[in-house]
Amino acid sequence: MNQYFPNLFRPLKVKKTTYRNRIFGSSTGSKELTDLNHVNLKNIDYLKRRAQGGAAMVCLGDVVVDETGFVDWSYKVKAFDVRSEAGFYDLAGAIESQGAHAGMELVHAGMHFHDDNRINYGPSDMVDEFDQGDGNGIHRHQIIEMPEEIVEQVVESYGKAALRAKHCGFSSVVLHAGHGWLLSQFLSPVLNKRTDKFGGSLENRARITLMVIDRIRKYCGPDFVIEAKISWKEGRTEGYQLEDSIEFCRMMEEHGLDMVHVSCGSLHFHDTTNLSHPSWFDTEEGLNVEAAAEIKKHLHIPVGVVGAITDPYAMEAWIKEGLVDYVVLARALIADPDLPKKAMHGRVDEIRPCLRCLACLTGGYYNLPIHCSVNPQIGRDSDYKFQPLPTRKKRVLIAGGGPAGMEAAVTAAQRGHDVILCEKNGQLGGLLNLVEKESFKKRIGVYKRYLERMVGRSKVDVRLNTEVTPELVDELKPDYVIAAVGGHGALPPVKGIEKALTITDYYRDEPEVGEKVLILGGGLAGAECAIGLAMEGKEATIVEMSDALASGPNTPYPGTGSMQIDALWSNIEKYNVSVLLNTKCVEVTDEGMICQKKDGETIELKADRVIVAAGILPNETTVEELRDTVIDFAVIGDCYQPGLIRTAARQGYDAAMNI
Repeated sequence: MNQYFPNLFRPLKVKKTTYRNRIFGSSTGSKELTDLNHVNLKNIDYLKRRAQGGAAMVCLGDVVVDETGFVDWSYKVKAFDVRSEAGFYDLAGAIESQGAHAGMELVHAGMHFHDDNRINYGPSDMVDEFDQGDGNGIHRHQIIEMPEEIVEQVVESYGKAALRAKHCGFSSVVLHAGHGWLLSQFLSPVLNKRTDKFGGSLENRARITLMVIDRIRKYCGPDFVIEAKISWKEGRTEGYQLEDSIEFCRMMEEHGLDMVHVSCGSLHFHDTTNLSHPSWFDTEEGLNVEAAAEIKKHLHIPVGVVGAITDPYAMEAWIKEGLVDYVVLARALIADPDLPKKAMHGRVDEIRPCLRCLACLTGGYYNLPIHCSVNPQIGRDSDYKFQPLPTRKKRVLIAGGGPAGMEAAVTAAQRGHDVILCEKNGQLGGLLNLVEKESFKKRIGVYKRYLERMVGRSKVDVRLNTEVTPELVDELKPDYVIAAVGGHGALPPVKGIEKALTITDYYRDEPEVGEKVLILGGGLAGAECAIGLAMEGKEATIVEMSDALASGPNTPYPGTGSMQIDALWSNIEKYNVSVLLNTKCVEVTDEGMICQKKDGETIELKADRVIVAAGILPNETTVEELRDTVIDFAVIGDCYQPGLIRTAARQGYDAAMNI
């Protein structure tokens, strides 16, 4: 019995398959993890890394079962192509070699992810609008009611895909019957308007899923594990809800389903995006646990839960109390694949925390490689399978104790170098110390304290209240200097701007700003600052000269509906933040702002205080003072190019790996 989390690390036996613990790795996909819609080496290394970290089951996601659900521009893997078998076999073997079981998530896009080169089938005739994330805005396609012979073809394809998975060494398949994919489209009373045996009653709407389970069981035998992922409700108030999902799960169990895990939301209902994938505005741990527990009361098979789960103590409590039987983690294992092993050995404070920033998901949706704000290795697992130690131990001096500097210090020390980390202020953290003050960014603080702990355990010589100068470099005589000296708040060339408060000064000094506040700048920082003010009951207004919020260089496609922007707008509406787009500030006054609209109209805005969120400028002067003090010199973080936490962490890691 595990002395730290006895229930979380108790084996789970399903038929003849025994899972070593109750932590399952959820399906995650990304464009660079496939080659021409087949599993590639990067995908094998990426999922093998999860298995190495201790998860009991690791799932290959987004495997399309039938050509009627495949789109030419997609990165999804083809289950219906025999040429996929070699990759499937190698992947399953890699996962199994680390003591985990391999699962394969089977999907059919149905009416979503349209393609101009095929008939777009759905449960009923309709016109669908969908943003494919390709930068071309909204696509509109005619959806054709899937004929019964095509339904039969798709059901057969599910069965053959599962058989292929079994043949290649997978222990289970996961039927994606939630989030608005084909099986949940048929289940939806909003989308399914059929009058045949696949429409009308809940039993009829569930029929295709039950046929799929029957067909897989026919092809794969009684002991092959069939799991399902469901959304416990479709829309916030529309579509099927919890009572329907309970009955749906009972039907699936009667037809031989072995396990089910519970998510929420649907692609069709855009306002549920952040229910399916909670952002850092959603601070609760385990948003779907209550629904999963209710479903479990009516079933006799293991019930799991997914949805922004990160805390091993919470996982242990849910399983101990009988609310769920297992937990399914996605982003938590992207942030730290070793979460299970660290928890197993009581090293919870060494788990790299997920921020719920949605960077990993936005990358996938916008055809970028998978990446993570706090894990600089993720998506590059093949590059770091074999990490060489340095050929010669060097003395490394790092100027600046923000996230870039701390990541560089930890990595360099772990590689065997002698590291000195200097911070001119009295505490490590840099800008993390400021942004963590927002109530919804408490995970930033968790991350900062994690970095501080890792610095402390890595034998780094930390010197606070110590500014790195050319004189100090001459005194310490390092072999390598890394400048991570950060940046400062930018002030745009606007009349009276000195009367405004920079966002960095606002967070650092926490001055009284009154009840009515204008935010000059509608980037991510400005928008989130306004939301934070509104949460405190203040009247906040964002003034942005462009035509969209968060449309700067750090967004994948300016002005589109990325998950971060969805989360922003959801909370802007929730807390009644006013937004003025296409509005240019021409003067900051003692009473607020004078602005000019796009059509030339001049307006005057009254406020108690103006906060400027116009970005960060690098501390170039300090960098240039240090550049020629040594031969080997690197610049990272905001003093190289102001960016996000993920760029700071990656640059710090890479700089240390290059020493």
